[in-house]
Order: sequence, then C-alpha cells, then structure tokens
Amino acid sequence: MSDLGAKLPSEESAITQWCAARGFRVLVQEKIGDGALNVHWLLNTEDPDRRLIFRQRGTGHWLQRGFVGEALAQGLARKAGVLAPAVHYADRFGMLVDFAEGSADREAVIGLAGRSSEFREKVIEQLARLQSQTSFHFKGEDGSSWLKMAIGDYCLANTSWFAKLQRPEQAERVMGKVHELGFDALCLSHGDFRTGNLLVQDGTLTGLLDWEFAAYRPIEADVGWLVSSPWRYSRPDLEASGLMSKEAVLKALKMTDSQRLRGWEALALVRWCVIARLQDERQGKPAGSNADETALLTEALDLVAD
Repeated sequence: MSDLGAKLPSEESAITQWCAARGFRVLVQEKIGDGALNVHWLLNTEDPDRRLIFRQRGTGHWLQRGFVGEALAQGLARKAGVLAPAVHYADRFGMLVDFAEGSADREAVIGLAGRSSEFREKVIEQLARLQSQTSFHFKGEDGSSWLKMAIGDYCLANTSWFAKLQRPEQAERVMGKVHELGFDALCLSHGDFRTGNLLVQDGTLTGLLDWEFAAYRPIEADVGWLVSSPWRYSRPDLEASGLMSKEAVLKALKMTDSQRLRGWEALALVRWCVIARLQDERQGKPAGSNADETALLTEALDLVAD
C-alpha cells in the first residue's frame, strides 16, 4: 500500500491530496454517517452548488475488494435509471461520488413509507428498473457451476466466519437446496436493498446508497433479501424491510412467491448469520450477540423444505 493510501481516511490533508492528484480541488468539510464498513467525508468544491463525497473503507472492515467494481455497478445502475450517486473516480483506496441530499435514518424512512404510497411505489420502482434494464438470460453451458459459485460468494461460504457457525452443515443444506432450484434470468443485484440504504428528503426517495455488495445474481436475489425477517425493524408486520408487505412487492414487480424466491429469502438468512458472526467478532461480543443463529437457520430450512 502506498503512503497516501495508508494515511486515508484519518488525515484530511491526505484526502485533499488524493483528490488533487486526480484532478479535483476540494476542501474537506466534515465526516458524515456512521457506516460499519465505510467512512464518508463531505467535500466542498470550487462550485458552491456542487459537493462531493469521499468514500473509504473504515477501520476493521472485512471487504476484500476495492472500489472499482462498486463504481462500475453504480454506473450501470444509473444508466438503468436508478438513483445511485454518480461516481467520478474510484480505485482500491477510495471513491469520489456526488453528494446526495437526504437522510437514511431508519425510522424516518419507515415512517414515510407508512404515510406515502408514492414513496413505496418509488422504492419498488428502483428494483423494477434493475430487473428490467439489466436482466439477461445466461447462455453458458455450465450454469450450474456458476450458480454454486454465486451462492457461495453471496453467503460468504469460503470465509472463516462461515466455518464458525454453530451448525454450518445446516447452512450448507440450505445452499444446496437453492442450487437445485436453478435460475432463469439474471440482473444487476444491489446486494443490500433495504431500509438503511434508502435516502429520503422532503417526502421522496433521493438515493439508493452503498453498492459494495453489487453483483449479477438471479433476479430473485434482491427481493429475497428485502423481504427476509432480519430487516423488519419496528414493523414486523411488513415483511419488506418494514416498508410494505411482501404481497405488495410481488404484485408491483409482477412476481410470484415461487420456490426460487423463497430460496433466496432463505439464503438471505444464511448470509446474515455469517455477517452477524463476523460482527460479533469485530465488536468483541459473545457469539450470537447480533443474531439468533439457531432461529434464523431453522427459518431458512423451513423456507426450502420440500
């Protein structure tokens, strides 16, 4: 790692130097947000009407990739009409994007969804655009091997945290069941589409944030994550991340509650078990502090039961 990369993001002067070396003259205004994986700095430019965000991995993050793939995904999403911030530069150390006005406060977003059908429709429109504008049918000869790889990557199956699950064999059984279901269409998947990554201002959706988990996956992947039980927060009666019912989501997307969809809902639970175990370790907490692993894996097995 270069000296400049090693300094980021703790020194504001290093951020201005990084930006200047890439043709952007900025002043660091303040650090914003409290994401678990990334640190964000608000930057002023010579244009008073234009502000930027410098995005850098936070201390103790576990992501293996830099920002180039994330930037490419955001660019593809923007071309599809999705409210992803425009990216100006990305490399292994950081990413420079447009500042998007609004708040991602969980309760504010859930409250708005409860009051505004227009907001709920706009949220689902984002998924619909990803599905319709980036979808394609896999034409390779070995789709089965690709799907096995994609499921393993999605569930962090090759990490030490997966191996530390209380019952990794249950997680593997769920993954095997979903692999057997196969896939039809693929599309660009955000990878963490839920309350917390939705930006709102003045009663409307202004941005879809945090594309670090984006990849091409079966079309059911983002919907399965959105409706999985860990994300219902203060509205457990609304399966889609506390925003609306699962039925409403499927109706808007013209999807059915298929075996494949339930399979990706089950994979979401497996994935969260692994990430929760990872967070326990990062936070120095006893195993099981961030999630009830036994309950989640039982739920996942029920979803893929014959």
